[in-house]
Amino acid sequence: MKPPLLLSYVVFLIITTQSIPSTTGAKDFIYDVKGKKVLNDAPYSIGPVIWAKGGGIKLTDTKNNKKVCPSYVVQDPAEVNKGGEFLFTLISDDEKREKYLQTSRTLGIDSGRPKNGSCEKWTFWQIADPDAKPPSNLVTTGGTFEEDVSCFQIVDYPKPTSPKVHSYMLQHCPYYCGGTPPVRCYNVSLYEDKGTRHLSVSSGTPFEFVFEKAK
Repeated sequence: MKPPLLLSYVVFLIITTQSIPSTTGAKDFIYDVKGKKVLNDAPYSIGPVIWAKGGGIKLTDTKNNKKVCPSYVVQDPAEVNKGGEFLFTLISDDEKREKYLQTSRTLGIDSGRPKNGSCEKWTFWQIADPDAKPPSNLVTTGGTFEEDVSCFQIVDYPKPTSPKVHSYMLQHCPYYCGGTPPVRCYNVSLYEDKGTRHLSVSSGTPFEFVFEKAK
């Protein structure tokens, strides 16, 4: 196999297969667009590296112009919009909470919305069934912290758009929070349905995003 083909094959394997949470004890911190470490359990917005391809990630309570519950996690179509603010919280057995987010560590993502009404009872991102078809494999709110359906991890994007920017991809890892086999993580991509770009487990290219600290 020629070297260029071998390199392409390796990159393909990285993008299409799962990552396992690190057990080496080394800390690979996550950085925002300004090069600062991303704080654990603090509000951040996330969006594409190139904003011409759409805006930031947000919640929507409607689908086909109808009110839905729970909320869908989608990309804002307007590139000028940074989207919503979310809390990324590491799942840890340590008594002392980690100060910064780390790659390949299980975490929960909280929408931070007021818990008023039936739609807002549980606010963590979740995927009901990553092996199913839409809408069951779409990212929604409605989960709770440290639950298998709400178990995610962030990993470095294997082939970043810009070498000057720290970019990442999201994976859903139900097994690592008490879920049943198989032992794997599912890449989160963008799935478009009637003009709306949903975060979802799909066969598309994993969604590449960056962090921006909330003001």
